[in-house]
Amino acid sequence: MNGVVGLETPRSGLALPAPSMLEREPGRAFPRVRIGHVALDMGRLNEVLQSIEGLVTGGQGGRIVTPDVEQVALAEEDAALRESLATADLSLAGGAALVRAAQVIGAPLPERRAGAEWLPALARLAGSRAWRVLVVAERPGLAEWTACELRERYRLLAVGVAAPGVPEDGRGPWVDRLLERMALTRPELVLVSMATPKQELFCQYAATRLNPAVLVGTGVALESLLEGRWASRPRRVLVSWVRWVRRGMAFLRVLATARRGLGPARA
Repeated sequence: MNGVVGLETPRSGLALPAPSMLEREPGRAFPRVRIGHVALDMGRLNEVLQSIEGLVTGGQGGRIVTPDVEQVALAEEDAALRESLATADLSLAGGAALVRAAQVIGAPLPERRAGAEWLPALARLAGSRAWRVLVVAERPGLAEWTACELRERYRLLAVGVAAPGVPEDGRGPWVDRLLERMALTRPELVLVSMATPKQELFCQYAATRLNPAVLVGTGVALESLLEGRWASRPRRVLVSWVRWVRRGMAFLRVLATARRGLGPARA
């Protein structure tokens, strides 16, 4: 890939952003569009899968993030989260809201896909290549159920790892012991589902310790692999209603600033 792939006119007929709206960073496979402090790679599904396969087979490992509204809002004030998102090898829209946001600012993604739509395709690729897969989740039972589904449906060698005790900064002595056990399985692909920013910080910390594995922060999109078979328990309320509204308003401010082409909003 030459850094300018995926720039054909999308089937929806939406005009792609002008070249000045795209960031072309040296060493990256795709041009990027930025919403606040969060950049999204402008790659189509088949190109993204080729890039992920290159990370796995190349032996250098890597990280893939899937930001959505919450990450965009939190990145305005959380420097550690900003750094984790900025240094990932790939940044893919994690939810439909961010796909729509890119369209609103005049920079529609080449394909209107979010994490729940491309994750099964990644599982099929992993199955066809016989990759060893770890599934790590903090919600009780989710990792085990997903690993079972990956084994049965995609014929993958998959292991589920429950991780309910990961600290908010994604590191610490307990995490080190967990990573030591995970490394014994020699994973090639690690799917991680945690709350943000814990998920992004954990993946950043774990990447060097599980190298050459490729870590993917999936968020709730991980449940898309179960196709309704996961009897989801009520989620623990992580933020108050007032804080949820504040994050929504913060995202709208970021979106308005990006639409005006003024660059990242200030916290």
